[in-house]
Amino acid sequence: MFLNYATQGAFVPLFSVRLRELGLTPVQIGWASATSAMAALVGPLAAGQVADRSFPAQRCLSVCALIASSLLVFLSGLTDPLAVSVTTLAIWLVLGPANTLCAAMCFAHLPQPEQDFGRVRMWGTIGWVWAGWFMGFWLSRPIWLRITPGDSGMADIFRLAAVMALALSAYALSLPHTPPQKRAGHWLAPLVAFRLLRSRAFFTYWICSFGMCVTLPFMIQLAPLLLFQLGVPRAWLGPTMTISQSTEIFSLALLPMLFLRLSIRGTMFLGAAAWTLLLIVLMIGNPLWLVIAALSMNGLFICCFIVAGQVFVNSRARGDVRASAQALLAFINALGLLTGNLVAGWVHELAGGEFGPTFAVAAALAGIMVILFVAGFRDHKRDEASGS
Repeated sequence: MFLNYATQGAFVPLFSVRLRELGLTPVQIGWASATSAMAALVGPLAAGQVADRSFPAQRCLSVCALIASSLLVFLSGLTDPLAVSVTTLAIWLVLGPANTLCAAMCFAHLPQPEQDFGRVRMWGTIGWVWAGWFMGFWLSRPIWLRITPGDSGMADIFRLAAVMALALSAYALSLPHTPPQKRAGHWLAPLVAFRLLRSRAFFTYWICSFGMCVTLPFMIQLAPLLLFQLGVPRAWLGPTMTISQSTEIFSLALLPMLFLRLSIRGTMFLGAAAWTLLLIVLMIGNPLWLVIAALSMNGLFICCFIVAGQVFVNSRARGDVRASAQALLAFINALGLLTGNLVAGWVHELAGGEFGPTFAVAAALAGIMVILFVAGFRDHKRDEASGS
């Protein structure tokens, strides 16, 4: 988990800043950022099918990380918008499934997933935060100490991510053997997992998850640019963005207690409400201290809505399709991220580069999803049994 999310945390927070440095327009940045979602439409479903049916999950993870490492090194030297987008798409086609495979292996080996997964997943967040602070340290060093002294150093975010991916590839081979389910009841696991949508709770959660994921790229693409405009130095953008994960670490550690006190429904509502509040603050856009403080709400959203949703899906899907159920959730979220990345770039350009009107669109959609979740989500295990 640490190495997987450190790889992504090294370049994702500063990706839009690097693209702006290369001279890409908001729409071009939107297309390049959308490549992760494009890849997620295929990658996680394929990874889930392979892990559930054909190939040990730890070997899938190792191969994906090795290819991603090579592509990240190649990406660091590109400047053409089309070449950047195509290479980034290729990276996410192999790196995106890593999230699904890591979660599937955890759920396969943890004795009590609902209680233990949060504490394991927490190390992914620590990896992301560590990568952000390390990149801040690296970019603040004298130019002559960087890998490529002739440029601003922003391309190093890809090179250091490649190092993390290589380490992940090697370490994955030491993970516990996670064989496919040879006695599965259906040869195409994703089709069986799709039946879960017949449940009202599943259907409501996945609709709301889709809607929330549409708003997520607004934060990923535009929050670093907003902070830079408000006066945060370039070298400190990465460390500042890690505040988004500050509450995530504590929330993941306390996730079992949140489930016990608030139930899964209450926990996911807390995450969705916190996310909506963050978007409202970003819409206001000042003062700087309030914007930075509000970034902590992102951690509550990731833990209490996204991670809690993974636990919810795992607890309702039967064993031989659990990896594919997680992959189906990733697929639906990817549709939202793809839509959101394209809409965020289009709205931002339509708004003339103004951040307030752009974030207002995201805040309105998130508010609608909160209302829909409260009205439609009922966590009854008997209801879920009929869907699985």
